[in-house]
Amino acid sequence: MTRPAVPFQIRLETENYLVRTLALDDASQRACAWLADPLKARMLNMRPRTLSLGELQAYIASHDGITGHILGIFENESGAHVGLWSVYIDWDLKEFLVNVLVGGRGPDMPAVRQETQPPLIRYLFDGLGLETVRCAVLSDNHSITEQLENAGVAPEHKSFKASATEQAFVEIQHFSVSKEVWRDLRARADRREQIVAVLNAARAGI
Repeated sequence: MTRPAVPFQIRLETENYLVRTLALDDASQRACAWLADPLKARMLNMRPRTLSLGELQAYIASHDGITGHILGIFENESGAHVGLWSVYIDWDLKEFLVNVLVGGRGPDMPAVRQETQPPLIRYLFDGLGLETVRCAVLSDNHSITEQLENAGVAPEHKSFKASATEQAFVEIQHFSVSKEVWRDLRARADRREQIVAVLNAARAGI
């Protein structure tokens, strides 16, 4: 697929969530408070603070629907807005970046990531014909960098960016994964999940 001439919307449904392009009237006080969490703000190299509705709407509007997409994650059952993804596409290089999941802090957020991220990446690869997914992670975010490296994703290079908080600069580790490698990693992850499900079922029957 070549670069679209006009903006387009993204809409995906999973078992428990709807992932769709955000509209300006989706801005809420709930979402404005997410970046007041110091940990989430730091992972985005931002100062923690509660946004105003106008600031959140301006952020939503800054995504042009062609190279930049801001996507909300909504619970299917309640309709509650629980998180968001941002996606940035380089149509010439057929590459894309899926930014860090932002939402309320809670034990359910890893499950939200696990359920919504793979279908989103699959859509970007298969639905839009893109070839490479990139990610940029703070080097001291060891939980993410170790997950990537343990999955067989080799780090590419590092860069430095002015810090929004206490340090002069933050170090960023860059990774990239081709469509073929990502499919292989997902297939292995799916097999592991199937094996765990079978073992859990067997234990329940003991």
